[in-house]
Amino acid sequence: MKADRPRPSISDVAQQAGVSPATVSRVLNNTAAVRDAVRQRVLLAVSDLGYQAPPYTSAPARLNSIALLIPDILNPYFTEVVRGVQTEGSADGFMPLVLDTNEDPDLEQSFLRTLANQPVSGIIAVGSRISNSNLISIRSHLSTPLVILNRIIHLPNIACIVVDLENATYRATRHLLDLGHTRIAFLPGPALSETSNLRRRGMEKALTECGVDPSRAISPASFPDIDGGFQAMSAILAAPTGERPTAVLCYNDLMAMGALHAIRSHHLRCPEDISVIGIDNIAMTAHTNPPLTTLSVPKKHLGRIAMTLLRRMIAGHPPPEDGYTLVECTLLLRESTGPCPRGTMDTKQEVNVSKI
Repeated sequence: MKADRPRPSISDVAQQAGVSPATVSRVLNNTAAVRDAVRQRVLLAVSDLGYQAPPYTSAPARLNSIALLIPDILNPYFTEVVRGVQTEGSADGFMPLVLDTNEDPDLEQSFLRTLANQPVSGIIAVGSRISNSNLISIRSHLSTPLVILNRIIHLPNIACIVVDLENATYRATRHLLDLGHTRIAFLPGPALSETSNLRRRGMEKALTECGVDPSRAISPASFPDIDGGFQAMSAILAAPTGERPTAVLCYNDLMAMGALHAIRSHHLRCPEDISVIGIDNIAMTAHTNPPLTTLSVPKKHLGRIAMTLLRRMIAGHPPPEDGYTLVECTLLLRESTGPCPRGTMDTKQEVNVSKI
């Protein structure tokens, strides 16, 4: 009995037509202009050999693409997370597909629902703004592994990575209290941000422990960029001098940079008149005027952890038993914080010095 002839390959077609395999691919997929004479030779070789293209496999599946949703592509914090994901995944051929949600929960939901029908290997959502109920509903339609960064969702098929921002802002606030500040304001980020609430709770805990009323410390929610910080700080500085804070803790470094600009615009000095603390330790904070005291978040490390967890889930392993991984950050002292200015101590606040 005669053995079956091997199925002709694209290289066989290229050899018979006297062209490269890439040219054969361009002719068959019509992805680029090819001279008519060359096209005819390729098509004749395809017919003579009985060549048939293999079943179509989508490029994302072949490339092991990872969908990476981030709230703001212009924020350097998220670009470092992306770099961590890419660095960790590159050895196994995982390619990040970056999607910018622009702090818009509706757009984020739209992306996730679309991804439910796409051949991605996994999804990493950073700083998700979707409500818990909507996220749970969307997750039920996803067949791919999902890792969420900077938020805790207690579901067995979701892995979460969170920075201990509550403890971090507690320590940052205690630092300001150590310096004698009692009028401390918080410039929050988006109202739907879980991490903004964690930051606020840490600050309130430190103030309450030391007998400082935290109810006056919170400003309205702002967009977490430089303009948002400038506008929020400008609104605070519009208050009478005796009611202004002597220190400000900001949702992130970008808002802190905007706050520094607003302070200068009001002919005030930092830290002589107002101390400022940011969060994230993005690269440019070492070069602000003055260099910014900030909570240093291991951004690239977060991306690598997220990709490591996702890789394990793709391989069939369950998420961590407790559902999330906790990451610490450190308080990095620079020149934007200093002692409370003399004569500005709030006499209405009774600070328990023994606890500081």
